[in-house]
Amino acid sequence: MLPIEEGISPIYQHVIARGLPYDRGYAYGEQAKEKILFNVNHYRQPGKLPPWETIINVIHEVYLPAIAMYYPSGLEEMKGIAAGAEISLDEIIMLNARYDLSRVKKPAPDRNVASLATANGESNECTSAAFLSSTTVDGSVITAQNWDMSAHLLLNDAAVYLEVHPDVSEGIPAMFIATEAGGLARSGMNSRGLGITANGLMTNADFDPLEEIMHAGVKKSPKPMLPISLVRRMFLESQSFSAGLVAINTSPRHVSNNLMVSDAQGLALCLEMTPSRVFTISPSPTRGYLTHSNHFRHPAFLAGDQVIDKYPGGSSWYRPERLEAGTHELAEKKLLTEENIIKSFCDHAGGPDSLCAHIDPITLSGPTKELEGYPYGGPYCTVSTVIYSLSKRTATVCKGPPCRGVFQTFALPVDPSR
Repeated sequence: MLPIEEGISPIYQHVIARGLPYDRGYAYGEQAKEKILFNVNHYRQPGKLPPWETIINVIHEVYLPAIAMYYPSGLEEMKGIAAGAEISLDEIIMLNARYDLSRVKKPAPDRNVASLATANGESNECTSAAFLSSTTVDGSVITAQNWDMSAHLLLNDAAVYLEVHPDVSEGIPAMFIATEAGGLARSGMNSRGLGITANGLMTNADFDPLEEIMHAGVKKSPKPMLPISLVRRMFLESQSFSAGLVAINTSPRHVSNNLMVSDAQGLALCLEMTPSRVFTISPSPTRGYLTHSNHFRHPAFLAGDQVIDKYPGGSSWYRPERLEAGTHELAEKKLLTEENIIKSFCDHAGGPDSLCAHIDPITLSGPTKELEGYPYGGPYCTVSTVIYSLSKRTATVCKGPPCRGVFQTFALPVDPSR
């Protein structure tokens, strides 16, 4: 453990929200008010995201019309969060669109989309896995992730574990979610056995939705688009794996992202998404698991040359292989357990930019290299490890790098319909 990680509270706040969308949102905002305010103030700092005026324009012209159209209950829930935290709805939508807004517009003439994304902790972000029943000792389906992001989340205790129990009239499953405070979803599982983790991707097809579109000399209005975090939450609210896939595929977006989705009944897919396409990757017949990080792996994408992977590379090119090295033999023998999956996520090869990522004191105390276009600048780390047993409906979670060993386990009720 690096000295900078000593003295940090060993657990994130566990927020429980119940009821109809506005009511559960209000409960969430009220319970996590201080952390939500911290995140708002953090992302409103100059250079973290586009200027506030630009953010407001994107929210009102692009995101709000799409949320009202595709996810009205999410809009009500975000209104409740804003009221409970005593901040504006725009600020809550900003938190839920942080990933997408980092691709929107240059804050200065000499900075491009890639360097802005890097400045927001996306240069090394997340290693995910899904393990089917053919790989585990007890036949459980497990999905897991090291969530790597800007170290401010860990150092300032700015993430939460959100447990949601919708009103019975909605017909929506209960959910356990790991997210930045104020967010509706980052990764999670639900009481029907669906699970999702996510990996940042970046292509030359990602675009600024406010760019003027001229057709026959007439300026067209921007197309409504959803922040990708809300798409993740929509999947978790789905009544089935198939319905969740439809929700993902039909949601308009302007950024690339990988969603690893899985189901307790034995299904798992990586959905490598660009703004216009989805490339699906399934476990091979001889391997009952998937791993993914932050670069495209689908052969059809790699064979093309019009849409290009813009991720700078780095640890993304070896983190999935290091995870496979720690789990492959056990998976083949059907010996995987939550304990040895966690052990595999503790790999430090290539550190500090490793599968288990710790804060690099050089980037923490040195100059802000990301402002110079340095592709791996800015302190980041594994801010949480999540192990979702979809079969058991349990979430085993750790604040910070998994080798710190402070894990908690939470359980959801098993939906009787499944």
